[in-house]
Amino acid sequence: MAGVLQHDSDKDQRRGLPIDAFVTLIDPGETREEDIKRDVIAAVEPVGRDEFVAAGTRDMKAKYKLLVWENEYREESEVVFNDRRLFIYRTYGPRPDGKVELYTGERVGVR
Repeated sequence: MAGVLQHDSDKDQRRGLPIDAFVTLIDPGETREEDIKRDVIAAVEPVGRDEFVAAGTRDMKAKYKLLVWENEYREESEVVFNDRRLFIYRTYGPRPDGKVELYTGERVGVR
């Protein structure tokens, strides 16, 4: 299900408009085969300039801010979005609207 809804991230993110997409939340196991995966729908927003700096202090390159419902997030530490496995390096929430902000990125120097 995670690969079904795709978008042109450069086009959408440039305007700063949130979009909805299927993402796969991952609770990593000892091996990739032991990972626990769940598909959810998330609103995808671009990260701001300040977030790039904050991510850099954690040796991360900020990619996306994903908004998921509080009851769908179970402290997973990774996510697959647009066929890329990303780390969740920071969370915020729940917000008053019941959503949790997941800040995702890649480790610097790792592809």
